[in-house]
Amino acid sequence: MTLPSTSPRVFRMLDRAVGRPYFPLAFVGRLPFAMMIVGVLTITAVEQGSLALAGVLAASAGLGTAVVGPLSGALSDRLGQRVVLLTLAACSVVIALTFLVLVQSTVSVFVLIAGAALLGATTPQVAPFSRARLLGAAGDAPVAMSERARTVVMSYESMADEASFVLGPVIVGLASAAIAPWAPLVLSVVLTATVIPLFAVHPTARLVPARRTRTEPASDLDTTAAAKGLHSPATPISALVTAELVTLVLAMLAVGGIFGATLTGLTGLLEQLGAVEQTGLLYGAMSIGAIATALAMIALPASMTLERRWVAAAVLSVVGLALLLLSDGLVITVIALFVSGCGVGASLVALFSLGAIAAPADRTNTVLVTLQSSLVVGQALVTAASGALVDAASPQVAFTLGGTLALALTVLALTHSMRMWRLRR
Repeated sequence: MTLPSTSPRVFRMLDRAVGRPYFPLAFVGRLPFAMMIVGVLTITAVEQGSLALAGVLAASAGLGTAVVGPLSGALSDRLGQRVVLLTLAACSVVIALTFLVLVQSTVSVFVLIAGAALLGATTPQVAPFSRARLLGAAGDAPVAMSERARTVVMSYESMADEASFVLGPVIVGLASAAIAPWAPLVLSVVLTATVIPLFAVHPTARLVPARRTRTEPASDLDTTAAAKGLHSPATPISALVTAELVTLVLAMLAVGGIFGATLTGLTGLLEQLGAVEQTGLLYGAMSIGAIATALAMIALPASMTLERRWVAAAVLSVVGLALLLLSDGLVITVIALFVSGCGVGASLVALFSLGAIAAPADRTNTVLVTLQSSLVVGQALVTAASGALVDAASPQVAFTLGGTLALALTVLALTHSMRMWRLRR
């Protein structure tokens, strides 16, 4: 597979615009968020001795993210990323240390739930802020490269997200085993207190997606968004509640749910097979598939529109979950995880790209943080719910739930594609 000729030029342009040190900084800055829910789950299960409570607190952290995540995006659109990220980092350090004390004490369950929710609310989400910065850099690309530049940005960011969400739980597991259950959250605090401020004050914070001009060739989605008045300056929040953006949020919830259901079902399946310690290793096959397809998205021709990519990816995720339901051994399980990972990975690239195009230029942070928050919320809620289902029934119930969500993702993709086709007609 060869990349289109414009892709290497896009990489060089982005490298010049943000500087090479930016990429490792933005990646490490993702880790506290990637470690947060698993860290809460681990320390609660050990210190409180209850997997059910651990699931509830993990879901609470996800809900905290859902409530405050979009608000932090809206504030960054108004005040700038630096102020918001520095404030969140300071609050997150204090709340994480407080939660560590609470979870090891005998406080009430409601206090623990509130602490977990506040921790989820204040943990900085570097990924959507990084997307907005790189989109700002991509906006400086020549007209002929602009569409390709956006695709490259979204593909790279999706790969970085997947890699961080693979590495985050691994770090949690290693730190818990080598030191103590509290070690992952302490490490997260250290990263939040050091790396997040560096990311916040990095010169790229001034890079924001510019308002599209009439001379730039707009895609079909750009034209549709402009027709709805979404690209006017000082766009009110109420203007974001459109059928298009609501569909994308629902799709992100479904993708997060697929991740959560698959992880829970896989844990239960391997527990039955006596190989539960291999959960992280096998789950990595799903992430490898997601990373591979995120990279492959760069190489797809422009004629393969984002709507078509999303539909194809959603169908692929259905195939992967169906294989998981039929799996009777580790080999088929690994193949099924890889296939489903390919589907959800390509879906993530398409969804973030569609969100970036549909977002008003002055609300890019708001939209991207909302989509990222929806992904985490879906994963947290379905992880908690499917955990109870696996305990009460079997791992196949979790895989069935994941397959149902994959079907819902396909329906949303088809609905969105048909809507855009009608608008173009």
